Formats: sequence, C-alpha cells, structure tokens
Amino acid sequence: MRLQGPAAASAQRLLGLLLLLLLQLRAPSSATEIPKGKQKALLRQREVVDLECTFTKMRSNSALRVLFSGSLRLKCRSACCQRWYFTFNGAECSGPLPIEAIIYLDQGSPELNSTINIHRTSSVEGLCEGIGAGLVDVAIWVGTCSDYPKGDASTGWNSVSRIIIEELPK
Repeated sequence: MRLQGPAAASAQRLLGLLLLLLLQLRAPSSATEIPKGKQKALLRQREVVDLECTFTKMRSNSALRVLFSGSLRLKCRSACCQRWYFTFNGAECSGPLPIEAIIYLDQGSPELNSTINIHRTSSVEGLCEGIGAGLVDVAIWVGTCSDYPKGDASTGWNSVSRIIIEELPK
C-alpha cells in the first residue's frame, strides 16, 4: 500500500525522525579508554575532529539540521580562542552559512601560574543546504579563531555528548 497526501507527508516526517541520528557517548576519562558502542555508531575521537559519524541523506533537495550538545572547554594562561564547527563530507557548510560556535578567553592568572578551566554545557546548531543524497560524513571539528592564539580545547569531558542530525524537506 502506498500512502498519498497528508498521510504520506506524515509518514515521510516519521521516516525523517526515524532517520534522526542521536549519538550518545560518555566521554573517555583518558585517551586510552574507548566508550562502549563507539564503533557501532561510527564515531571516532581525534585531536582535531572531536566527533564524526555517517548519515544517509534520502533526498538531494532537502536540508540537514545538525545539533551538537555537550561539554566544551577552553583553557589558557593568556588570551586564546577556539572554534567548534561542523563539516559535511570534509567541507564546511556554505549554504546558507557555516555552523559554528566559539569560546574566547581573555586570560588566565599568570601571577598564580594557573589557567581558567571551566567546562560549559554548550550547543552548536544550524541548517546546511546543497548536500546531495547519499552517505554524508558529518563531523564537528575544533580549530582556531583567526588572529587569536590557540588554547587547550576539550569536547565532551566527563559528560554525555550528542550529535543530532535531521533531514528536513524544503
């Protein structure tokens, strides 16, 4: 039986929600600890790519809505800035805009030889258009902000982090 009209739209929306990729992982407490189920979800933790997964996009004329929710941290002894951003098949979104968030710190406490080390629950969210149908590698990267020194960035420390990917019809 093939659905038509509003029932087909509801079924398509339900399919889109079923395709919603919700990746949950407990961040490793050390570099050698691997979260359970990590391989199953096709996640890989690296130095610059913090979370990566593969999503099957069903239509070429749809948009992807992505959301990262989890702990972000930046620490440094002097001014620094880091940028968390999504890539799709290795490239940043250009339609309509990059999907990004930044954390900037003015300085730590040089006289005490200490750093600011606040872990914040944060989100990075946006829409990306112009991605063809098929397998899409979605990743959240950590990079530097232009004209600012790099700090010591951390993603997902001691907490659950999620990447949610949803295909939205135009």
